[in-house]
Amino acid sequence: MKRKSIICMMLLSMMLGMFSTSCQDMLSPNSERHAYTVAQDTLYSYWGILRSLQDIAERYVILNECRGDLVDETSFVSDTIGAIINFGKDVQDPEKWKDGACAYLKISDYYHVINSCNAYISMCDTTRTTGTNQSYMVKELAQVHAIRAWVYMQLLYAYGENRVPFYTKPMLTTDDINSFVSDNNSPKLTADILKTELAPDLEVLEKYELNSEYGLPGYNYYGDVNDPICHSSKCMFPIPIVLGDLYLLSGDYIKSATHYFEYIKTDKCGSLLVDDYRSTGDLDDKVDYPIYNYDSENIPYFESGAVSKSTESITCIPSNEGKLSGRVLTDICRLFGFEAELTSSKMSYTIEIGGESTEGTLDYNRVYLNSNYERELIPSRGYEALCDSQKYEIYVGTRGNGGAVTIDTLETLPGVGDARRAWIYYSGGQQWNFWVGDNRLYGKMVTKQSPMGSFSCVYPIVYRKSTVWLRYAEAMNRAGFPAYAFAVLKNGLCSNPNWFPENPKDVYSSKELFGLKQAVFDYPVTDTLYCYVDDVTGDTIPKGWQKENQVKTIADLETAVNAYFQQEFADYNVEHPEAPMTEARTADLTGDDAVDANLVLVRWQPASETAFGNVPAVTGACACYYIGLKELERAGNTPYMNFKQVPGQKQNQRIYYKEQGRLFLREKYSLSFPTDTDPTILYTMGVHQRGCGAILYDDPVQYGRSTFNYVKLVQKKVKENNGLDLSEEDIYSGNYEAQIQDAVEDLIIDEMGLELAFEGTRFSDLYRAAQRRGPDYLAERVSKRHTGEVDPSLRAWLNDKNNWFLPIPQE
Repeated sequence: MKRKSIICMMLLSMMLGMFSTSCQDMLSPNSERHAYTVAQDTLYSYWGILRSLQDIAERYVILNECRGDLVDETSFVSDTIGAIINFGKDVQDPEKWKDGACAYLKISDYYHVINSCNAYISMCDTTRTTGTNQSYMVKELAQVHAIRAWVYMQLLYAYGENRVPFYTKPMLTTDDINSFVSDNNSPKLTADILKTELAPDLEVLEKYELNSEYGLPGYNYYGDVNDPICHSSKCMFPIPIVLGDLYLLSGDYIKSATHYFEYIKTDKCGSLLVDDYRSTGDLDDKVDYPIYNYDSENIPYFESGAVSKSTESITCIPSNEGKLSGRVLTDICRLFGFEAELTSSKMSYTIEIGGESTEGTLDYNRVYLNSNYERELIPSRGYEALCDSQKYEIYVGTRGNGGAVTIDTLETLPGVGDARRAWIYYSGGQQWNFWVGDNRLYGKMVTKQSPMGSFSCVYPIVYRKSTVWLRYAEAMNRAGFPAYAFAVLKNGLCSNPNWFPENPKDVYSSKELFGLKQAVFDYPVTDTLYCYVDDVTGDTIPKGWQKENQVKTIADLETAVNAYFQQEFADYNVEHPEAPMTEARTADLTGDDAVDANLVLVRWQPASETAFGNVPAVTGACACYYIGLKELERAGNTPYMNFKQVPGQKQNQRIYYKEQGRLFLREKYSLSFPTDTDPTILYTMGVHQRGCGAILYDDPVQYGRSTFNYVKLVQKKVKENNGLDLSEEDIYSGNYEAQIQDAVEDLIIDEMGLELAFEGTRFSDLYRAAQRRGPDYLAERVSKRHTGEVDPSLRAWLNDKNNWFLPIPQE
């Protein structure tokens, strides 16, 4: 490889037009810009950086997805896309597999952004202040630092470590380039160098961004003032998320979780939304396949307003809707089977001012999509198998007189699997399912980033709430909190005081034991920690039996509690020889005698209720009952797990009905929370519920019944990975932490595939896991995408990490 020719190709062209980008396609100005025109040149270069991101936007999606396990090629695939999908294996024409042969392989576009960022950072004057003593340009400077770090991470995922240059000085002259090239010690890009060189400045700037006096830059809307595309806040890269990504990539999981949480607890994020973005499964006796649908059309790709806790999307790289306005991004749609067609029309308007009317017309440009069945990319068999392996769970109930609803059972809706396929395939109620080629079913049309078969301008989406929560779970798991990470998937985490390890209230039965009333928990929970607490003294009983971190089953507890009762009964009779306890005397006890007798009135609660720390410590806690004592105690002193700071949302849940001759009625009944009697309690949902049915946090029907069960799923994954048969006690013993973290990581990676499919994250997600688990972690999954079975040749090819990445540019 000739370094000089490569660097020149990457960098020399970047200087052209670096500060001459037209503002036609940039953000609309606001009063702040007009008030401080002294910085206008710097602002224009900042807009130029945002504009240059469009050159790599679709590549971010295409390179990540083509090298993952969720995408497959058709017989119509081009040579260059085919080479990317197969990682350069068996390339017939090497000229097709080199920089410059295909736009998706051009490295210079990345360095154009990086060099522009370097120049901006070196020239930006942050000493100027506003009338309120604010450092005027610090918000833009913070964003430029964040964009540079994000682009460098994409370069690493595309080209690998120690293979391409890393630099932070602007390369503005040929002498700069020659000096850099001639130095044999010039640094190469690695995860560690990103952490060392970029993270410190980002952490300083993060404090400004999280300060309400600064925040993110604000320019109203992106696009033409007469036809805005999306709010400018969606074009920003929040520094806490970028830092979370950077530390996650470098393996510093505590810092990663800390920074993700800094964003989660802001008013721009919060808990996952429960009313929108949920896909539903259904059955119809008129068709032989499940029907998928959205609860709402308000999915992220339709969002155009400002980022807030009531929206899902956080960061996108927007496209324009017509070439007259700027860059139109159509490659993703084209590769997945939709051809873009530009139409121009006139739009009439009338303006009335002071009683006078003015009429006129505006040019109105739109891009429409037409189906092209000869698409190059389709969902893989691996993606379909992943969806099919999920269980879509629903509540089935009855409605009594007066409309009262009783939830009877929690059941799996047959044939549905994961309903998030609705985000992928849905189009006006029809499934995009076509026969092409030699009567072979190549799979369904991917409409995720062009939902309903229409063109959307707020894509590609780089970050949304699910992205942040899932990566936070990935970091939490590796930081030693696998059960909490699982809670992100199953229940979600928020500030609701009824949301943490559960104490199902009002589900007790009372039975006689030695003539005394004994209150016992009488519901078959299968994945919970247990202990009994003396209602009078507050002591955990049996005394001396419940050891720290020890887990027992219901049967073990019943045996121990019975022994405790026997001893208490015997002790009482020794202490009261004048009136030994008998069944006849129980009802007559008063005063101290009554207190002594009531020692056996016990209630069930989590073993760790007294160790909540930052977690709300209330008797009525009902969710996340699988979180163990060790994790709860540690979480109490962990700042990035203080969920009191995470606002909740409202929730709706549908109830299905059975009738004779038909499995489920089409009519459904919705329960809405919070209720009128308790409007202050808000909820959240787990990521998994978005595609597999929402489970109410406090419904006794589901305690331990859901197939998405922590203990059972961890047992299954550990068996697959390690050949070990772990008991529930083993899981909570602390002796198998590495195996359990691997198992939960598998569940997170699966959830990322279900939730974030075709959005541009898949290769990077697999890459990070493979850094911890070995190359075969990625190789095996990717090798299954075509048929669902391992392709030995591709698996062997990918077990060499050098084959994961794009070709380095040659002269």
